[in-house]
Amino acid sequence: MVQKKRIAITTTIGILTGLYCAGSLLVFAPQGVTPEPWFMVMIFYSRAIQGFVIGIADGISLHPAVRGAALGAVFSLLLCIVPLFAHNYTGAGLLFVFGIIYGVLADWIASWVIQKETGIPAR
Repeated sequence: MVQKKRIAITTTIGILTGLYCAGSLLVFAPQGVTPEPWFMVMIFYSRAIQGFVIGIADGISLHPAVRGAALGAVFSLLLCIVPLFAHNYTGAGLLFVFGIIYGVLADWIASWVIQKETGIPAR
């Protein structure tokens, strides 16, 4: 059964991590490089959708950390394409690694909150 509170938690975390990720691109962009607005919107949108999908993926019988890491990796692969073609391998790697971290955090936090409320351990 899909839990609305879980979806709200993970989507909120996705939105916050998307804002952080896109904002950090402005701060940590290589010298002389101005980030494209469409790419920043793509980062934000991808992280928000990642959070939503993690929220509805509660029925997948994996540990929350594994499930979050797997979904974070899948959603981050799309984001890595643009920096890879620009030969910014560090940027692509950071997007990928932080996508996994954000996925683990979102799934773990949502599972923890739901477990505290219902008393049912995470799958």
